[in-house]
Amino acid sequence: MVEIVLVESDTIENKVLLSCHSLIAAFFPGKRVQAGSDKLDEQSYLYKLNLHFNHNRHQPVFKFKICDQKKVLTSLSHQALDMDILEKLTLPGKESALQILLKQAVIVFLTKYTKETAPWGILTGIRPGKLIQKMVELGIPDSEQTKLLEDIYLVHSDKITLLKSVARAQKPFLQTMKAQTDLISLYISIPFCPSRCYYCSFPSNNLNCSDLHKYLDVLVKEIELAAETIKSKGLRVNAIYIGGGTPTVLSAKELTKILDKISKHVPVNDNFEYTVEAGRPDTIDEEKLRVLERYGINRISINPQSMQDSTLERIGRRHTIADVYKCYELARKNQNWAINMDLILGLPEEGYKEIEDTLKKVIALNPENITVHALAIKRGSTAWAENYTSNTMNYWLDIQKYVHTNIVSKGFVPYYLYRQKYIIGNLENIGYALAGNECQYNIAIIEERQNILGIGAGSVNKIMNSDKTTHRNIYHPVDLKSYMRGYEDVHFKVRKALDYS
Repeated sequence: MVEIVLVESDTIENKVLLSCHSLIAAFFPGKRVQAGSDKLDEQSYLYKLNLHFNHNRHQPVFKFKICDQKKVLTSLSHQALDMDILEKLTLPGKESALQILLKQAVIVFLTKYTKETAPWGILTGIRPGKLIQKMVELGIPDSEQTKLLEDIYLVHSDKITLLKSVARAQKPFLQTMKAQTDLISLYISIPFCPSRCYYCSFPSNNLNCSDLHKYLDVLVKEIELAAETIKSKGLRVNAIYIGGGTPTVLSAKELTKILDKISKHVPVNDNFEYTVEAGRPDTIDEEKLRVLERYGINRISINPQSMQDSTLERIGRRHTIADVYKCYELARKNQNWAINMDLILGLPEEGYKEIEDTLKKVIALNPENITVHALAIKRGSTAWAENYTSNTMNYWLDIQKYVHTNIVSKGFVPYYLYRQKYIIGNLENIGYALAGNECQYNIAIIEERQNILGIGAGSVNKIMNSDKTTHRNIYHPVDLKSYMRGYEDVHFKVRKALDYS
């Protein structure tokens, strides 16, 4: 049964309440948060959170009350900052003063009520690093950046340190993107997987799907179309990323078909970055690796997620730890490419002991990149349907600190970071790299400072506006048949948008 946390107010409009949705949800893992009672049976909620605002600009007060079906559990009043003072500050975000003050008050109340901490404060967006970028552009000095993040956004000091470490690692790449606007990235979608994992809602398709070969035929046509546009605009590709899904579910022959089309038609920059998500170890063999090597791929992912066989079986992965080792050994034999390995914190029945063991095994393999995800419960996944939850925010915060400290101690540097809704422990996903092995595409897709062309079902085109700091998204349909019918129309929109980039 779905457990609802109902948020209501007679003094704050619903759209402002909705801006706190993700923040409140972080304190109630496994529960559904709904703002407003108009669409909900009054008897169906687990908790009701009532918020009252006095609308006094100079002495704003928020009052909170949380109750269950029988009684009031606790209440609190919070004196907020003078709204005029807040509005005079140079802030990097787009939120109104009321939204900021409300979120601050929510943090104070729910931290006291749940005894949990919110390391990212009031920040709930996917890309917290953009705040640093914006503050730099606004000319806000470093010390003032820290003060704003601490005092206004309530971000913990270790997360501020992390943000600034990531910003330092990204700086040369972002400078290149700003200076060389003729460089773009290319993403190619292979939305097929051998099975769906427990936590995944990605719209990947079954390999037995009759549309697979039709899809690949259309995909190579779109690659040609994109290549023509890139050439006509005088652009060059400095990063190609083939993702999914799991691209290596394709046969060696099918991979060759795609890579050959790219090789013959797409104009690339010298020493361009070329990534293929091999991902699932059970989809990789020596023949496929030779194909990747032949076409110049210089980055691959081998993603165990966990190095515990019982966990792999539990989450629906069709491989074992032995498969990971075998695959990794094959990859190291074939080519001197950078290898990334993904890990996930918060998988079912895993805790400190399992994560410590997984981390030791992965570090011992000496990959150039390690990406640590905190499990995000996604709509449409089995985990979402089962209202999955795993321990407390503070528990996962401690584990993540352990993981971060150990990875950094081995010479890795955090170079990109993003967050997701319903993420375990209200944490973040971090990409780590040994010096010189940062993935340019990952920086481009997260920081959104370069044109990115998306090819294939479910991909997104990110086209920079003329101001070179904002962009527009143009999406391909997720559904295979819709994509195959309409890819030319989407590409026409992309081509037109590039005229104003």
